[in-house]
Amino acid sequence: MKKWTTLLLAALALAALAGPLAALEIGAVFQTGNLGFRADRDSADTSFDGLDFFYGGSLNLSHRFTDNLSLEGGFYRDLILRNVVYSLLTYRVQYISLGVGPFFGAFNAAGTVLKSGITTSVRLELPGVIFAQLRADNSMAGRLVDSGDYLQERNDIALGFYVHNAICSLALNTRKFTQKQAAALEVVDSLTEYSFQTDIFQKNLPFRIVFSFSYQTLAKSFLDGSADPPVHTLNSIVLGLELNMKAGSALTLVFALDSSVYSFGQDELLGISNPGPGGYLFRASAGFKLDLGKLPARAPEA
Repeated sequence: MKKWTTLLLAALALAALAGPLAALEIGAVFQTGNLGFRADRDSADTSFDGLDFFYGGSLNLSHRFTDNLSLEGGFYRDLILRNVVYSLLTYRVQYISLGVGPFFGAFNAAGTVLKSGITTSVRLELPGVIFAQLRADNSMAGRLVDSGDYLQERNDIALGFYVHNAICSLALNTRKFTQKQAAALEVVDSLTEYSFQTDIFQKNLPFRIVFSFSYQTLAKSFLDGSADPPVHTLNSIVLGLELNMKAGSALTLVFALDSSVYSFGQDELLGISNPGPGGYLFRASAGFKLDLGKLPARAPEA
């Protein structure tokens, strides 16, 4: 609880820098699922039953200073990256947006409170026609020397186009967490996702729906210095559904479910097929977005 309290205070500090509360947008999400590897998984464990459930979430705050300048910040708990605190200052001019900000791993190893890094983003867009965007988060460090040292890497690339009442996009997303756990052992958790997504909306309707189809590779590598280090790999074909529903002028509720329609093991997990309760692996989330600037104004007191 102490760790989450500290992260929350850090996020609120970012919000204080953003400007008046009336101009803030706040979002929060709670996540759970069984499509993942335990952080303490042993290299000798070549089974996978899908009976371990994981929990995470996020809190983010954003503020637009002008039409060209905005600030976003917050924290999230990710299955691969662990705890992350970030902020991103974005400047938009004509068809291009550029963003940069600090990125911190928080309380991910004993004795290490924060691990510094940098977040960068670029978006090119012809409004209503096509767009391309890139985001990269990386720890600022060299070699891993001491036990517990770690590196975090995130890369998101997307190319999209607009059609009537929908936005379609192709994306490649990668996550990697590398940690030194012994003198001759580094453990690498990674997730690579190739996806196609369709965001469907209709003017004046209080909801929008996002459908996605993806191929994901989840891996845990035990780099022990041998010529053929153990690698645990689980590949999944995943269908995703997200619902964004207006619950007033200021509040939007968000629900999402990613379901594996087929999962199979590779490398040390070769031979595993559709694990999990009833062969079902999933990730689910629920949250909200609140635009404080759209909250009804209180009537003046008499």
